[in-house]
Amino acid sequence: MAFDDLKHAQKERLEYLDRLLFWDGAATRSSLIDRFGISNPQAALDFKMYLQAAGREALKYDASSKRYLATERFSRLSGEASTDELEELLGGRRGALYDMLPDLQRTQNVRVFRPLYRAVLANEAIEIVYQSMRDPEPETRWIAPLRFASDGVRLHLRAWCYTRQGFRDFIPSRIDVSRSFINRRAASDVPKDDDWYSWAILKLKPHDDLTDDQKRVVRIEFGFDGDCLEIRIRKALEFYTERRWGLDQENPRLKCVSRDYEAMTEDEIHEG
Repeated sequence: MAFDDLKHAQKERLEYLDRLLFWDGAATRSSLIDRFGISNPQAALDFKMYLQAAGREALKYDASSKRYLATERFSRLSGEASTDELEELLGGRRGALYDMLPDLQRTQNVRVFRPLYRAVLANEAIEIVYQSMRDPEPETRWIAPLRFASDGVRLHLRAWCYTRQGFRDFIPSRIDVSRSFINRRAASDVPKDDDWYSWAILKLKPHDDLTDDQKRVVRIEFGFDGDCLEIRIRKALEFYTERRWGLDQENPRLKCVSRDYEAMTEDEIHEG
């Protein structure tokens, strides 16, 4: 990829320039100066290096606006574009072009995550006091923390629960940190987590109740153009997939037309 042979700081600046020219269609030396706090001569040097990599026909200098403009011959040099880049650019703009919901993960206590993470690394079982939404009172449980999973909003802990004799997903913020992690022992008698090491293969299609135009939009939104979208996820994460994609809603946009399961191969298990 372009710029890989440069030092990290300059590579970062040229990739930022590449993103600006792709999204904005224009960039100035001030773009680099304001973003990275570099000098005007250094910004000029960066532009010169970018022009050499992109080719003179990719950009043109507009004297009236004092900007470099991307021409029809412009082509990105730093890989495929992503909406994460757009969010980064919008977040750096002044004014009300962009806003976002608070990141609820910030409310989760790292004092809970640290002992859980260390127990995973040490292959230990620990005693916790946990408040589930199904039980009226907190319950003391022995668990063997095994791994973490994200549903796209927050981290969950997957563990073997000795109390319930089964694999369970725990929400760390529901663990009472003041009464947990006092007692620990080596984890033992933990069976293989078959749901973690199995694939759930879901075939999804626009819901039958939608009009043809609505189905077309759903296909665009979820990134497929055939009759069905096939996704492959760990069986243990199937519930979170259904909830995040709205498959469990009263009026879903997508409908699951088939659901198959298969065990992972040894190579897939070791790679994962």
